[in-house]
Amino acid sequence: MSDLTQTTAVPKRDRSARAENWARAFYRFRQSWLSLIGLAIVVTLIVLAVIAPWIVPHPDHVAGTTNTGFRFQPPSAAAWFGTNELGQDVFSLVLVGARVSLFSAMVVIALAIVIGTLVGAIAGYFGGWIDEILMRFTDLLLTIPSLILAMAVAAALGTGVWNMIIAITVTWWPAYARLVRGEVLVKKQEQFVVASVALGAGWPRILGLHILPNIVSPLVVKASLDMGFAILTVASLGFVGIGVKPPTPEWGTLLSGARAYMPDYWWTAVAPGTAIFLAVLAFNLLGDGLRDVLDPKARR
Repeated sequence: MSDLTQTTAVPKRDRSARAENWARAFYRFRQSWLSLIGLAIVVTLIVLAVIAPWIVPHPDHVAGTTNTGFRFQPPSAAAWFGTNELGQDVFSLVLVGARVSLFSAMVVIALAIVIGTLVGAIAGYFGGWIDEILMRFTDLLLTIPSLILAMAVAAALGTGVWNMIIAITVTWWPAYARLVRGEVLVKKQEQFVVASVALGAGWPRILGLHILPNIVSPLVVKASLDMGFAILTVASLGFVGIGVKPPTPEWGTLLSGARAYMPDYWWTAVAPGTAIFLAVLAFNLLGDGLRDVLDPKARR
């Protein structure tokens, strides 16, 4: 009777394998102080871009108001980054311009991932003539320099934020399609996929529940590294005058307007140029850290 009533100690349950992997990934990420600096800068830029309309010192300057009596004032306590040729506060323009530059790049990357994943997954899973048609069209777009193609599409669509986003997305998704296709070709040979096919699962279920969730890591790494280049492309279109339409502030258009006044009024170009530099550097540092964490082949 005593044996029947004797309680058995329940062993303490260990952490799940997923939680353990996340803990190890976070530990590896913390080992790179450059990646932490990149993460801090990225978070700071995004927060500033979100709250910019509420903290901008001169919202009327952002709306296009000019004050020629204060044109080309050097940096001071009243205007941290000085004023431009229209007497507008450069700090206010750069701060609000972060919204257009950062969020346009984010939308471009998001759309490129969606389109590229759809095309690459279908091509890699079905193969045959579907793969040939989709990949040959993808290769055709990849043969054209991305900036030149984006400029051509943007010039055809006209100026504007969404036209610029569409133009850059057209040039960006083929790289994701190639990446996803290669990953799908590997994953569809795995035993868990073969077992799902044997059990009669349909291709939408196999792709959506078994293959695509297992290729998220390379997509995240590529997206984080591509953010810096997307910001540069957005700024490049604005610099040549076929991006965002004034008076909407954007880093590229601000830099384009300031080039005529260099080097006498250097602050008008240094401020947006420094913002572009910090954003690109931060996303590249963050991308390197994520690559070391999520890509087993690239871990040092």
